[in-house]
Amino acid sequence: MFRQRAIFSAFRYPDFFWFWWSYFVSNIGSWMQTIAQGWLIYDLTQSPLYLGVFSLLRSILLLVFFFLGGLMADRWDRRLLMIWIQIISLLSALVLGLLTSFGVVRVWHILALGALNSTVWAFEQPVRQSLIPQLVKREDLPNAIALNSILWHGAGLLGPSLVGLLVDWVKISGCFYINALSYFAVVGALLRMHIPQQSGPGGSLISQSISEGIGYVRREKLILTLLAITSLFNIFGRSYMTLLPVIAKEVLRVGASGLGFIAAAPGLGTIIGALILAALSRARVNRHVLVLILVGYASSLVLFASTGHLHAAFVTLVVVGALSIAFDTLVSTLIQLTVTDFYRGRVMGFYGMASAGLREIGGVQAGFLAEWTSAPIAIDAGAAVIALVAVLFLGPLLRRVSET
Repeated sequence: MFRQRAIFSAFRYPDFFWFWWSYFVSNIGSWMQTIAQGWLIYDLTQSPLYLGVFSLLRSILLLVFFFLGGLMADRWDRRLLMIWIQIISLLSALVLGLLTSFGVVRVWHILALGALNSTVWAFEQPVRQSLIPQLVKREDLPNAIALNSILWHGAGLLGPSLVGLLVDWVKISGCFYINALSYFAVVGALLRMHIPQQSGPGGSLISQSISEGIGYVRREKLILTLLAITSLFNIFGRSYMTLLPVIAKEVLRVGASGLGFIAAAPGLGTIIGALILAALSRARVNRHVLVLILVGYASSLVLFASTGHLHAAFVTLVVVGALSIAFDTLVSTLIQLTVTDFYRGRVMGFYGMASAGLREIGGVQAGFLAEWTSAPIAIDAGAAVIALVAVLFLGPLLRRVSET
């Protein structure tokens, strides 16, 4: 049904090819650090509350800097900006690895370095998202975005798996060193890529550029609606990731290797879902499909929270990952095809705030709720909100937008 050429059609552009593979390598390392650092925080504190605090810190910084990163994507040289981001991230991972190796790491070290990583990541995401339409032709943009969806979520299959396989050998600190080395792949690719010069606000005042970006989003009702949907999905639907260390230790009764196993499941699901979407390359608004995706996603989360078996948890999280990437890819494609190049960086900054920034707020509410009830109840609560929002709010809202 699906042809290999159709699935990987965006790879025929050399710059996108090098862009994709370098970030895939880097994201494997980033996932290893994410899993290792979550385990380290819980191991040091024995409290899910600290996982929530870590998410709160990340959320504040992402919300503050995502739009600024989008603004810089429209104003600065994107290649130079991304190279500096890789260097800072490399040094941060190296410091965390050294602190862990010498046995002097404390929770505040992880929080401080996490704050630094969140800040530079907030700058990187809008720049990277804005770059994709410059690397491929418009007709191949849906395919490129679907393949791009694999970069973080798909690397979530290999990164956590490597934690499970290597943690007994390289220790937790080794995961941070591997992540540090992975950033060299992106730097090398950026140096050989041909990145076109973008047109943007140029020498206009930053306040004027911000005001113009906000006004543009308010005028574009479809973009505004998709940003609202993304915000709700990430606040209440993605918070389960924050609680995976708690589920692994308290519910499934497994160690760090078991945590790596279940954390890899959404990555497997995203690979399956993204490859199907890459072959289909559909970018049409369909409110019924969006509602069905969200209801199915919520149901899968409830099943995950209710099981006490490792393999059943893995299977349900595979489904969660597949539905998640279907939602993300459809929304991102619609935004990229709708926005004009002049505002692309700023709009993608808003998108980053709605997705990654608010996702951390979801981790905060889940962490606090789990502290006073339990991790399964916190996951069920988020799933219930997603299902209710999809049926009672998102369907009618998208219908009104599609009719205007």
